[in-house]
Amino acid sequence: MKLFISDCDGVLIDSEILAAQMMVEHLQTFGVHIALEDYLRTWSGMTFSSIMHALANQHGFELPPDFVEVITQKHEAYAAANLQPIAGVKEAYAQIALPKAVVSNSWLWQVKHAVEFVQMQEVFGNRMFSAEMVAHPKPAPDIYLHVAAHFGLKPHEIVVVEDSKSGAKAAVEAGMHVVGFTGASHILDDHTDQLYEIGVKTVVSQMADLPKAVEDLQAKV
Repeated sequence: MKLFISDCDGVLIDSEILAAQMMVEHLQTFGVHIALEDYLRTWSGMTFSSIMHALANQHGFELPPDFVEVITQKHEAYAAANLQPIAGVKEAYAQIALPKAVVSNSWLWQVKHAVEFVQMQEVFGNRMFSAEMVAHPKPAPDIYLHVAAHFGLKPHEIVVVEDSKSGAKAAVEAGMHVVGFTGASHILDDHTDQLYEIGVKTVVSQMADLPKAVEDLQAKV
């Protein structure tokens, strides 16, 4: 393996639960009431735009032209007050002897902010990628294939850590080796089984176990 790719939300920062809590509350303004667990089970890891378009079609409400900007501002304000890094992520990544990149459905500026928040600028350098760079966000494999091409690598030369079903599906369909991470606050009890069903190679529930999981995958390649 020649590259280690990290997802951002739910892997570097414990942000998926914050996004879900904000969205559940925001959707009530459109007359849509979704339980937090149902939201996490169905929509976690997808872009705000994709989620809102899908729900607008399902529930028959009209989206205002600035809906993405409004949601992004709400999320940023909520995250500023509540965001935490994933425990042990910096220490775990220091033990993985591969070049590292970040790949996210979030806007690139949000990815850069997250990397700064966890103080890992030196770990990733300018190797940060957003789904805004491709036609289709995760769960489509576009962004992962874009990154492989960017570095001149074959997908099987890359290992990815993902928390969400949509992210895992994208990386698996791209042909990469995927480690599932289930240590973030938004993860539900049956999430591990769902990741394995998607094609994830192995799953860890804490960052301390990630270096060994990557090492074991490398030994099998």
